[in-house]
Amino acid sequence: MDYDVVIVGASIGGCTAAILYGRAGLRVALLEKHRNIGTAKRLCGHFLLGRAQAPLQRLGLWDDMVATGAGTGDLSIRTEYGWTDRSRVDAPPFLNVRRTTLDPILRGRAAASGVDLLLGRTVTGQLTEGRRVTGVRARLLDGTEETHTGRLVVGADGYRSKVASLAGVPERFTPNGRAFFYTYYRNVRHTLPTPAVVWWNDRDWVVLGPTDGGLTEVAVMPAKDTLPPDLTDHAAYIERYVASLPDAPDLTRAERAAKVVIAPDYPLIRRHPVPAPGLALIGDAALTADPTPAPGCTWALLSGQWLADATAPALLAGDDPAAALRRYRRAHRAIEREHAFMRGDAEAGPPSAVQRLLREAAVHDPEVSRRLALVGMQVAPTTSLLNPALAARALLVRHRSRRRSAGRAGHAPAV
Repeated sequence: MDYDVVIVGASIGGCTAAILYGRAGLRVALLEKHRNIGTAKRLCGHFLLGRAQAPLQRLGLWDDMVATGAGTGDLSIRTEYGWTDRSRVDAPPFLNVRRTTLDPILRGRAAASGVDLLLGRTVTGQLTEGRRVTGVRARLLDGTEETHTGRLVVGADGYRSKVASLAGVPERFTPNGRAFFYTYYRNVRHTLPTPAVVWWNDRDWVVLGPTDGGLTEVAVMPAKDTLPPDLTDHAAYIERYVASLPDAPDLTRAERAAKVVIAPDYPLIRRHPVPAPGLALIGDAALTADPTPAPGCTWALLSGQWLADATAPALLAGDDPAAALRRYRRAHRAIEREHAFMRGDAEAGPPSAVQRLLREAAVHDPEVSRRLALVGMQVAPTTSLLNPALAARALLVRHRSRRRSAGRAGHAPAV
């Protein structure tokens, strides 16, 4: 069949774009290889950062997600120097909802927007006219094939994107120095300062936060070269690791409610978001950053929104979308810059002198803490931390805090 837009992949990015295109009055095909509307992506931390709130509200999904019992609220950061000062943090709340809950709601909302949701379609080929991508060929469950053409084809089919592969899109891989383990617990009792917490533990990351179903998600992202060579009991490893953290809850008193999901080798991938005429990539098909905590779902929402906003007017007018795709490409550079910082972090080396300075100062100064929180929630770019005035403030804060600590130590009573 012929459409205005053919989207391959009914996950977060694909559904976001499909909903917005459908609302604009365009004819949209949304192809998904799974035949069940409830089949969800398994390897995904599903922690949506504060920047995701506005796109979800625009889609009419924020309240629906909260109504499922999704975890939401504020996020605290625990560094090796202590808890960061949250007195002035004004970042939007996080949202944590399992993909088994999120994905069916997204797909249902897409279908309700006038989109043709085509389940059980596996893309097997690409249709072209010269260099221009004009559609895809898909195989159904019974072995028959069908073709879908459109003025714009969108690859939203994840980091192993078949759409990108068929188009011969070059991939840039960055090895990841961290492994990724996560699971869920019931009855986690803690006295942490906020519902969700991130521990910056030298080279490692740990995230703990509530999610739907009354569960708590626990994700541990250690440097791979620190893992025991004979590690097989991943649940016990998670519990031992969390027990070693300052102020952490005792997971041995909670009930583990799921198997441990493991990703021992998950490289960061980059592809050009507009690699050929008539073709765009969104979400993980363009940029993969996991298991760095939490950008993937947020970026999928943003890239799907940016693409639809840039190209829908041209498609409605019957114009060539080439100029509109260039606007999408410019918008996409915002998260490409963040990805560049994450590629450096993925080496899992020791924190730099600047990182240590900011982490220490954030414990004692609300403004430094606020800046870190806004970057952590993706509300502000990482470049906002590369600021001479902020560095000078952090140096002064650190100097004063160390003087106070030295003074208290010098006046401590003799034992």
